[in-house]
Amino acid sequence: MTKKIALLPLLMATVLAIAATGVAQTSAASIKGVYKFQMGQVATETGYYSGNTWHQATGTCPGSEHCSDQSILRYTSGTVAFDGAGHATFLSVTAVNGGCGGATEGSVWAYSVFGFNGAMGTGTNVAHLTLGSFNAAGVATVVAIRKAGNSSDAGVGFATLQ
Repeated sequence: MTKKIALLPLLMATVLAIAATGVAQTSAASIKGVYKFQMGQVATETGYYSGNTWHQATGTCPGSEHCSDQSILRYTSGTVAFDGAGHATFLSVTAVNGGCGGATEGSVWAYSVFGFNGAMGTGTNVAHLTLGSFNAAGVATVVAIRKAGNSSDAGVGFATLQ
């Protein structure tokens, strides 16, 4: 019985060592270079049409108008440079219908990576990252992005290494 107990820690250590070799080692250096990104979200707004123009109602609906809810697609795209050391600089940002919020051109966000997941942001804007498809240098060529929060209209998108 003593031999079996003594072999158990050795067996566990061997299994863990074998399993660890199959897991990719990632860090902030796993996201490096210029990435093109696209994010979208669907938001519900209350408002009214005047002619062919949608007007969002803030607070109460004007008495002379008939307000309704409408789903609005918000979209943000652009380029972001990751330095491989935990800093992401937004080189260009284009927003449609107010965009998904967050980044502005020239802003610098901190980022970190652990395993195949990561996070980037500032004190008020945060996005979750999921790394996929790595090149020979170990740099992620595709990164899924999800705006932080549990709301159904949180933005989602992706970035691709250029």
